Amino acid sequence: MQRLLDRDPAAVLLAHDCQQLVGTVVAGFDGWRCHLYRLAVLPSARRQGVARALLAAAEERFRVLGGRRVDAMVLDDNGGAHALWAAAGYTSQPEWSRWVKLL
Repeated sequence: MQRLLDRDPAAVLLAHDCQQLVGTVVAGFDGWRCHLYRLAVLPSARRQGVARALLAAAEERFRVLGGRRVDAMVLDDNGGAHALWAAAGYTSQPEWSRWVKLL
């Protein structure tokens, strides 16, 4: 997290009410691709528009930076998140799989 904040602090979007942090998302842009990571909302703040506001802010950040397409990393077994992403206009791409290698 510290490396991200050192390189691109504007990529970390935070939502708060008057008393506490209630949500966050990482909106990473590498000059070509727009990626959303780790969208999280405090359980007591869910269903109040926090996630939608974070997504709108992330999408606006990408527009300003010249981004044209956004993707999000969402676990296959996170059904609750699937409904949120679909409601926000995102669609699953079943033909894609993520390939990883630990360094």
